[in-house]
Amino acid sequence: MLDDKKIFESLSNSFGITGEEEGVITWIQQTITPFVDEFKITPMGNLIATKKGLNQNHPTLMISTHVDEIGCVVSSILPGGFLRVEPRGGVDPKILPSQEMVIITDTEKLTAVFAMIPPHLIKPEEKGKVCGYDQLILDTGLPEEEVKQKIRIGCPVIFKGRFTPLLNGRVSGKTFDNRASAMVSILLLQELSVVKHDWDIQCVFSTQEEVGCKGAETAANFINPKIAIACDATFGEQPDITEFDGYKLGEGVPVGIGPNFTRQITTDILKAGIDEAIKTVLEPIAHPGGTDAAPIQVANMGIPTALLSIPVRYMHAPTETLDMKDIKNTVKLLLAYIRKLDQPYLEGLL
Repeated sequence: MLDDKKIFESLSNSFGITGEEEGVITWIQQTITPFVDEFKITPMGNLIATKKGLNQNHPTLMISTHVDEIGCVVSSILPGGFLRVEPRGGVDPKILPSQEMVIITDTEKLTAVFAMIPPHLIKPEEKGKVCGYDQLILDTGLPEEEVKQKIRIGCPVIFKGRFTPLLNGRVSGKTFDNRASAMVSILLLQELSVVKHDWDIQCVFSTQEEVGCKGAETAANFINPKIAIACDATFGEQPDITEFDGYKLGEGVPVGIGPNFTRQITTDILKAGIDEAIKTVLEPIAHPGGTDAAPIQVANMGIPTALLSIPVRYMHAPTETLDMKDIKNTVKLLLAYIRKLDQPYLEGLL
C-alpha cells in the first residue's frame, strides 16, 4: 500500500512545467506500474494508464487529471547576471517579488530569488504599484559569466515550494493544482488492482492544461471513451475571496453542474455518493472552460462528461493548501460510481 502523504509530497515536488511534463510523467508511471495493465505515452506527452475490466466489449471510462504546473521561463540575461522571465501558464506577477524559485538547467537545479526593492527606496509615485514582467528581476547570486555558462534562454523556472503537514489533516505545498487530482488517479488505480470492475478504466495524466487543455483534448480523441470524468482543483474557502465563499475543505466533494456536464452522469455520481454516505456539494459552472472537461465533452461526436473537484486554497500561488480527506473522498466517490458501470448501464447510454 502506498503511503499517501509521502507519495503526495513526491508528486507535488516533481518537476513538470506546462509543455515539459516528462519528469512528473515518468515518476507517475514508475509509481503506478504495480497496479496497471497497460501504459501508453501519446505524442502530446499524456500518460494513459489502463486497468482492464471484466467486460469483454471493453467499454471505457476515461478519468483525466492534468499534471502540468505553472511557472516561468528565462527570457533574457541582463548585465550583472540578473535574469528576466516570461510566464508559462497563469502566474500573477504581483506574487513574485522575494519569492524563492528553482531554475531547471540542462545539468542542474539552481535556486534563485525574485528581487524586491526595499520599501525605503521606493519612489512615492511608485508605492502601491504592481511590477510587471518587464520590471521583475531574478537573482541567482552568480556572476554574469557563470550565469551565461549555466543558464540558457528558455530554461524553466518553477516555485521552490515546500511540502508541509499542517494541523487538522491539511497540507501545504506547490502545484496542488492539479497534482491533487493526479493523486486521486494514483490511489484509484491502487484500489482497482484489488476490486473487480466491469468496464475498462483509463486514467489520463494529461499535459498542457494550463495553456489550453491540449493534452486532454488529444487524449479524448484517441481513446473515444463511453464516459469521461475530469478531476481538477477548485477554489477552497478562504477569508479574502470576494465573489463567493469558495468550497469548504474536507466537507464534501464538489460535483460540477452546468452545460459542460451530462446530467445523467452527474446524477448517477451524486446518487453513488448518497448510497455510500460520501458527502458531495454542487459546483455550478455556467460556461465550459478552464478544466479538461471542456475539450473532452466535444471530442469526436461528443462524450458524456462530468467534473469532480478538490478545494484548494491560494490557487496558483507558490504555496497552496488542501485537506487530504478531499483526495480520499474523491477516490471513494469514483469507486462507488465505477461499481455501477455494468452492461445494463452501457446499454442505457446507447
